[in-house]
Amino acid sequence: MKHFLFMLAVTLFGSAAAIAVPFWGIMLYYSFATLRPQYLWEWSLVNAPELRWSMFAALVGVVATLVNLPDVIKGFRGNKIMLLLAAYVVLMLLSLLTAFDPSTSMYWVQQYGKIFLMAFIASLVIQRFWQVRAMGVMIALCLGYIAYEVNFLYLFNGGRLDIFHQGYGGLDNNGAGAMIVLGLPFAYFLATTPVGSWTTARRLFGCMLGLSIMHAVMMTFSRGAMLAAIVGLVWLILNHRPRIQAVTMSLVLAAAVFVMAGDEIRDRFMSTANYQTDVSAQSRFDSWSAAFEMAMNHPLLGSGIRNSNTYSQNYGADNPGRTIHNQYLQIAADSGIPAAGVYILMIGLGVYGLGRARKHSLEAERTFALGPEPAGPHSRDALIARARDAGLLCLSLQTALIMFAFSSLFLSVELVEVPWLLLLLSGILPAAVNRRLRGLGLHEDERDDNDVLPEPPHKFGPTPQQRPERFAA
Repeated sequence: MKHFLFMLAVTLFGSAAAIAVPFWGIMLYYSFATLRPQYLWEWSLVNAPELRWSMFAALVGVVATLVNLPDVIKGFRGNKIMLLLAAYVVLMLLSLLTAFDPSTSMYWVQQYGKIFLMAFIASLVIQRFWQVRAMGVMIALCLGYIAYEVNFLYLFNGGRLDIFHQGYGGLDNNGAGAMIVLGLPFAYFLATTPVGSWTTARRLFGCMLGLSIMHAVMMTFSRGAMLAAIVGLVWLILNHRPRIQAVTMSLVLAAAVFVMAGDEIRDRFMSTANYQTDVSAQSRFDSWSAAFEMAMNHPLLGSGIRNSNTYSQNYGADNPGRTIHNQYLQIAADSGIPAAGVYILMIGLGVYGLGRARKHSLEAERTFALGPEPAGPHSRDALIARARDAGLLCLSLQTALIMFAFSSLFLSVELVEVPWLLLLLSGILPAAVNRRLRGLGLHEDERDDNDVLPEPPHKFGPTPQQRPERFAA
């Protein structure tokens, strides 16, 4: 009952806040879509077992956006990821027209509909740096809480491995692992960002959150999620500064993994090297081959959304209805090679754009450190901290996107909300970071000290005074 009352209170409070600021409606929706409380607290939400919290939150987000539509349109800034997402949706709908089994495709179109609708609304509403930052913290807290519940069941309820046997939130163990592992980079962000209060406590909390997520991923026994975690941790360590902290992190993580991983987990992970004799690996190879052949036979529009599962055995898969277990091949087989190309391009542009934005943040940090003491309201240390905060957020989001791109080689998780949220945030954040660093394009009465930094000299283009025609309005 207490969980139901908590969800009700959060929903009512978020709905009221969304009417004033539509961002909170988007935050409410993605919080529920990530946490999936109807699965997490199924035993406690008995008073409303059929209530779809995320669907109600989506309705709140849509209504709040419509109520504030003039302001939303005024602040909207498009990006390439959003345009590519629109092209991807068009290609998917075209594949529906030529689907082998239109009824199957229509069901999946309905499932995709809410995801894409909310992604486009979120792209309209989320524009400021602090909003992207808040979404990153939300991802860390929601996925971290799921990891906490998984670890609690294992440590204090007789070693229960529900996430391995039952999965989570309608996902099997592999999908659950691929979703939970995406919280790891944002736990790193909480532990390393210099902006915020309670610094020591927050850093300890971020470290504990990261360790909890890592152990939960291990308990899924998903080799794809484990490999994605390794790729993400290596990327973070290689890009972390200062180097001495990176070396320390490596040693601590190595010791932690050695302690947390039992014999069964180590054997499961090491079995990846024996893929020639591993039945699971061989079945994946067969399904990949089937998807590739389907894509080659129908390269333009594919066989129809999620039709590849239905016909995969006809092309060499081992069992009827075999899922492809590769996001890229599944999209190519379902909706055609152009759709798969657009999907890959979205991920690639997201990773590239975040890398450039992080580079700008590092340049700004050096400029503030070497420049004179600023005359404005912010001290030099505050400017350095905010520039570093922007760079760390870019690195964390980039790492999460890389981890998802890697795990997608082994899984088909296209209906998980978190990766789509990462994609749309990767289109929004670079421009938001550059606006924050330059402090351009805002009148004084609109300036938000939490969102904008004064422009470092000669680093991010000419000032408004040097280009008055652009800012005449």
